[in-house]
Amino acid sequence: MKGKRLYQLIQELNKTEHRQLINACKLKADKRAIALGELLGKRNLTEVNFEKWLLALVKSWQIMEPAEQDKKQRRWIDFACKEIENQFINSHFAESPKRNFELANIFDKRNHEDLTTYYNKLSLQSAETGKDAPSLINGYDMQLRWLGRNQTEKNIGAIGSLLLKRKEVTEQSYHDAMTYFYTISSALYMDNPNDLAYREIAPTKNSFLELRNTAKDSYNHILYMLAEARFNFYNRKIFEKQLKEVSRTIEESHLDLNSKRYLERSYLYLNITGGLYYNFDMQSLTADAEKMFEIMLFYKIHDSIGYFLYLFLLLVDKNLEQYDRLVKKYNTMFYSVENKDYFLFLESLRLFQGRKSEQAIANLLHTSYSHSLYVAAWSRLLEIKIHSDDGDNRLVKVLIDRAKRFLKTHKGNRLIYEPMMSFLLKLEGKKILKTRVEQPKYFTYYS
Repeated sequence: MKGKRLYQLIQELNKTEHRQLINACKLKADKRAIALGELLGKRNLTEVNFEKWLLALVKSWQIMEPAEQDKKQRRWIDFACKEIENQFINSHFAESPKRNFELANIFDKRNHEDLTTYYNKLSLQSAETGKDAPSLINGYDMQLRWLGRNQTEKNIGAIGSLLLKRKEVTEQSYHDAMTYFYTISSALYMDNPNDLAYREIAPTKNSFLELRNTAKDSYNHILYMLAEARFNFYNRKIFEKQLKEVSRTIEESHLDLNSKRYLERSYLYLNITGGLYYNFDMQSLTADAEKMFEIMLFYKIHDSIGYFLYLFLLLVDKNLEQYDRLVKKYNTMFYSVENKDYFLFLESLRLFQGRKSEQAIANLLHTSYSHSLYVAAWSRLLEIKIHSDDGDNRLVKVLIDRAKRFLKTHKGNRLIYEPMMSFLLKLEGKKILKTRVEQPKYFTYYS
């Protein structure tokens, strides 16, 4: 689709931005702006009608040569996109706390001390209120440069005070960056624990202890605890102990309610993942998933996987009434064309429970090849279960062999590979999959 980005940009304009841009186009003599104003006047165009309008615009230029038509069209689209982008930037900086910093930066480059000082002071006030470490560092550095140009006794005293603030915010910024890094890397480690890169990334127990002890704020301290628990996921004894410590620390912390809730969501997500692997109590897992979902709704976090886990646990727990209620009320909020596989799998399980196996199989033929490894794996298991119940042993054998080949290509993912492979081997009457540690009793769903 030609002009796809332009169409998407127009859809993102709110009412105020839309009106301001139309008025700006009316004030310009540029024919390109007049055409953009006309397009903006047709705010609710569908993609098809947008393309028709664009084609009509090209015809109005009366250019016969196709290459020239295309060239001018691309230039006009680029112009229109930039006009809308400028509108977004203007809207953003009209309200953004960073507006004052950008003004300070402009006048700093122009070597205007008074204006630089004025806007930098406003910028620092906003940054301190918002606890914006990068903006604080930039503001302190700008202030230090100007004070350093005139080293009076008064300025030297101010420089010393600023350097202490700069040190504190630098340390805070360091821990913000490191907790983000270890949050991401520890989550990826759980999916690929045998990958050498993640083994090298994972800090030692003493390293985590040092990081926690040097983090002056409770929020980062708990994020380090969560990351360490993820890195110990496959050592059940340590993992469960650390989970309990995380839960207790969050509860006992003096953090504000919002921070506590965000941390609680991360803890619940990790606890549910552990429960799926180590077969924690079903009712407790479902209760945790409900708490996590409530936090998501309150903070408008549209996490399709978190929503999926709650619905999935409701189905396994056979709480169909609650499942149906949530699907009716929230599905459009969490699922779209791009991630529909999650819901298709859930509906397959729902259909299977309602003894509508043929309809379930129709969905599973699609979800067995989902981009989500978990949906693809569980879809293959459910397909095997359905045909096994029907007594089609020949097809079951074929499906088991196919599932085993699928697993071998994802052998590094222990969260899926070990429980599913053990289940398949049991179906074949073979010995349980060997592991270096005591075999966990895998989640109820695998039974």
